Amino acid sequence: MSAPELHPDLAAALEAAFPGRPVEDVISLSGGFSGAALIAFVVDGAPYVAKRFALDPSDPERAAREIACMRVASERGVAPRLHHADARTGVTIMDRITGTPLRPTRDPTQIERVAEALRRLHDGPPFPRGPSRMDFLRFLDAQCAALAGVGLPAELVRMVAELERVSAPHAHAAACHRDLNPNNVLVTADRVVFVDWTTAGAGDPFVDLAQLGVFATPRPEQREALLEAYLGRPANDDERARARLARAIALAFYAASFFFGAARVGGPPPEDDEHRPLAEVLAAFGAAPERTHPGAVAAALLRETHREARALDVPREGL
Repeated sequence: MSAPELHPDLAAALEAAFPGRPVEDVISLSGGFSGAALIAFVVDGAPYVAKRFALDPSDPERAAREIACMRVASERGVAPRLHHADARTGVTIMDRITGTPLRPTRDPTQIERVAEALRRLHDGPPFPRGPSRMDFLRFLDAQCAALAGVGLPAELVRMVAELERVSAPHAHAAACHRDLNPNNVLVTADRVVFVDWTTAGAGDPFVDLAQLGVFATPRPEQREALLEAYLGRPANDDERARARLARAIALAFYAASFFFGAARVGGPPPEDDEHRPLAEVLAAFGAAPERTHPGAVAAALLRETHREARALDVPREGL
């Protein structure tokens, strides 16, 4: 297989980072949701990844914000080491981490390792503010409407607006990743590393924790263990309430993302997927994402969001 043709900005970044050294074994990788150009390569036997994301005129600070967050996280030891970062071109070069994406676990040692990495991130220097979750939701709503002729479910938008209002006091409390889906959490032999900092910024640390819980700790007792590992002690009632609010937000965030995925795929999910439990749907998606319609995952996440929102002891106008 021939090496992919590199964008001039990527080629220039490689030369700047590794002057005069041969760049070998260049392959293209998936850029994920952001659609960034992503390549893996080897220099002097060491593996690296270079990323070039399209500059967004509607968010001119995006590249500088992502690089600032990556730099802090790298220095904190919870992101790959940076070798090159240029906000003008949107190109970054970092170590390629050999790790396993985080999967559902009951292993207390692994739960503690993940929680410790998250604490290290949240306790570090502040991140710049980025677009809010409501901004992201409006973007997905418009994209769904453009692709499928219908936007996100209206009740989902109303729920997120109310949940965001209630959680506003914590909205910018810590340096947050803000998209801790399993593929963005790599477990290695000696540490836990977070990757893909596209949506990173100042945020609510409990929502980061809740995002981990959606996929990695699907059972209530597992989520309680993750919360206690993160806090370093048993949680009190206020912290459990805050964690539940954050879980509703995280569920809604991923429901919207999967509705967008369903709009891209097209067509409704199979009828027998309509009422499957969330844990079952997520397990099927994790095992065979190509055979699981994203609309089925979106519907299951939306049902779970409703359950969590109804259980919250907060004003719920419009829920």
